[in-house]
Amino acid sequence: MASLKAREFLFLTEELTLRALPPSVPPHERRVMWTILQLSWGVPHFHIELQPQPSRGIVELGLHFEGPVEANDARAELVARAAHLLIPALGTAWELELWTPSWRRLHRVFPFEALDRPLAEAVAAEMAAAIPRLYPFCLPKPDLSFIS
Repeated sequence: MASLKAREFLFLTEELTLRALPPSVPPHERRVMWTILQLSWGVPHFHIELQPQPSRGIVELGLHFEGPVEANDARAELVARAAHLLIPALGTAWELELWTPSWRRLHRVFPFEALDRPLAEAVAAEMAAAIPRLYPFCLPKPDLSFIS
């Protein structure tokens, strides 16, 4: 299987993911910074991020909170309160962490030998399954009534 460059992998994974999303997921904003893709829903510092990291041999997929520390902590607390519903649905590879002194994320990594189409398909399938569960945490006023 032919190896892809990081940007090729990123765009292929995005295309496959978007094709697989259910219509119930609202339109998003898109930001690309070389090999980082961010999808947000009204608050750019709360987003779903995809980043192939060839030098580390991983692809990272996650829900990122990269705003002011108080806002990040509040969103991470919502995720923690929903963990009993999220982790069984997403899988045990997902981890909520204090990523930096101010940023928080719920993420998982995919180790790889080569960035190729089968890996893009696997990551896209997981991303398409995760987005409907995670995008509500990115909304300006998240409706998380499902938590209780």
